[in-house]
Amino acid sequence: MIHCRSGAPRRAGEVLITLALVVAAAAISCATAPYTPSERSITRLAALIDSGRVGSVKGLAAAPFLLDGEILLRQSDVDAAWANFAAAKLSLRSPKVASIARIGPDSYASFGSSMDVRVFFKKYLDKNSSLVALDTADGRYYLLLNREVSGYPRIQGIAGPLK
Repeated sequence: MIHCRSGAPRRAGEVLITLALVVAAAAISCATAPYTPSERSITRLAALIDSGRVGSVKGLAAAPFLLDGEILLRQSDVDAAWANFAAAKLSLRSPKVASIARIGPDSYASFGSSMDVRVFFKKYLDKNSSLVALDTADGRYYLLLNREVSGYPRIQGIAGPLK
């Protein structure tokens, strides 16, 4: 180490530079790491679905959207689906997260094996998309979730309940 008259300013500068590099590396790794929703955020989302307020959170359920095995390409269709769910009082009663997994080559099977489902998984999902199995009092639901919108995981698809 090179010292001037006093080694303290030199060491302080080195510490600041090291700290700045550590913070920058952490920021870069967070920005590129794939998103995986937490059980807590999924439970909060289930409560929002139960309340019928998914449509009130702008961008939470955006087109394209996979509803069971059908691709909804227009935002008006996605909005209508959630309005219908609210009117029918869709409830994910007693939700328990059974699994959270990043999308893999065979993940589409939870939504069906049609060409539409396969195309949706290949074309519209990315490294931040997760497949969540949610066990409820009425059966199992599958949710396709992505990075958060207004504190909730963004919903890219829903299927269920399956017995």
